[in-house]
Amino acid sequence: MAGIASVDSLRSSPSHQTHGKFELPAAVKSVLVLALVHEQDEPELDWWDDKKGGTPGNRRLGSIAKRLSQWLKEECNIIARPLAYHIDQGGVFLKDAAALAGLGILGKNNLLITPRFGPRVRFRALFLDRDFEPTGPIDFSPCEACDMRCWRACPRKAFKNGSYRRALCNGQMKEDEGNKAVFEKPESDDSSSICIKYCRACELACPVAG
Repeated sequence: MAGIASVDSLRSSPSHQTHGKFELPAAVKSVLVLALVHEQDEPELDWWDDKKGGTPGNRRLGSIAKRLSQWLKEECNIIARPLAYHIDQGGVFLKDAAALAGLGILGKNNLLITPRFGPRVRFRALFLDRDFEPTGPIDFSPCEACDMRCWRACPRKAFKNGSYRRALCNGQMKEDEGNKAVFEKPESDDSSSICIKYCRACELACPVAG
């Protein structure tokens, strides 16, 4: 999936307003948001390995963004700069950007929920030097009539007061980091065999496009 968000709308989005330190070069006009589906039957895309410092899915998205930026330059004379994943490294808040680009909506599980894949997606973005018509937001309300099974699935009860509590979720992440897993792979594969399997309970409990 892919969509376009305007820089002005991104500046006024909730996360960027709260963060308060969102500066962009003057040449940046639009943000292109890319989404890659992470289905439940391919969990290894989300396994954080200690050798390369990331997940296979994020590396795949990074490769797509790099190749796309080269193609846009060569074929369309558009300057596209792939962004870092984290905002403090020069990125953007990707869920906000994806919602503004029309890829989905921010759900009550604090995840971006897409009509086709639910919350089982991962994002990267590129800055573009051209103004393009935004592709979102969209009219989509999957949480309104939902029984919120995502809230019940959370092992840390991070939604027990009716809203997301980041500190409780971070506690689960710390526990996951302390329980690194070893997985088997062919002898010809020299990649790391140690990984962190972060919790996806609320994500996988979501019934949208499940």
